[in-house]
Amino acid sequence: MKKLPWKISAGLWFIESKGGDRFTSQFKEGISVEERIKLLGNSGLVDGIELHYPYEIDENNFDKIRDISKDYNLKILMISPGLFNEMEFKNGALSSPIRRTREKAIKRIITAIKMTEELKKNNEGGEFIIFWPAADGTTYPFDSNHIKKRKLIKDGLVECLRSTKGNIVIEHKPSDPAAKTYFGTTGEAILLTRDLRKEIGDNSRIGINPEMAHLLMADASLGYDISYLIEENMLFHTHWNTCRRRGADTDMMVGTDNFYETMEVFYWLDRYKYNRWLGLDLLPKNEDSIKAIDISVRAMTIMYNKVLELKDKITDFIESEREDVTEIYKLIFKI
Repeated sequence: MKKLPWKISAGLWFIESKGGDRFTSQFKEGISVEERIKLLGNSGLVDGIELHYPYEIDENNFDKIRDISKDYNLKILMISPGLFNEMEFKNGALSSPIRRTREKAIKRIITAIKMTEELKKNNEGGEFIIFWPAADGTTYPFDSNHIKKRKLIKDGLVECLRSTKGNIVIEHKPSDPAAKTYFGTTGEAILLTRDLRKEIGDNSRIGINPEMAHLLMADASLGYDISYLIEENMLFHTHWNTCRRRGADTDMMVGTDNFYETMEVFYWLDRYKYNRWLGLDLLPKNEDSIKAIDISVRAMTIMYNKVLELKDKITDFIESEREDVTEIYKLIFKI
């Protein structure tokens, strides 16, 4: 069985952290950020880590985390601005009705980008930051001037891009915590990315990070949406997990649901020679975090190898005028 040809990263936020949701304040005792890095490094399962500023990393521990990551041969792939874990962001960050909140969000994004620029300069990672709108959205009818708020988000991101040289990747999600998140579907994220690229005159600095669970929440077809992002040259990163279709964002281990839909993603990545990272974003409430990563990577490897085995026949079928899909599933199921 061939190994995955892509580098793997893991969000440090789910590595034996306390966790928590609307119903439970925490799931585990939690360990320090430094211990999480060591745990991941010793596992040998991933090539890099992802963090939030200032939740897992800030100015005080920046150099220490860099040193520990280097000791364990882990790249710090990205440092994303945390814009969701404080009371003042409850009604949004870049679209907040409060000016000082918007200014704080912009400052935080710029700081995160500058940190990633420092990492990239020293070959320590720093590929991009992820912007996730989170509470930038609407919950009730008549609660927002949607046109104004969408413009605030665009203008804020443009200011961050013009103030730095780093890259921003949009992570879209249809809902949660807002009932309807702005730019929450793949189509909306594509429109936002097009607008930002046009505004700054650069297609290389803004892309999209689809997360499989977020796509499933929106009742999207994983293969279809990924192929669209490839077609638009906007697929800058991918977040891997799963959840119940049209369900909550449970960040389950890869392959435990929607197996064949997820497998199709590998067909498009392989066919169009995707050469960026695969990032794991899980929520191991009761599971051991490292074992959850191991299961997910093994499942992804099985999917990828199945695609390698069938890709020529799949391509032949989808490019033909044949209409009966049972031909493909006879091959997949070996019947």
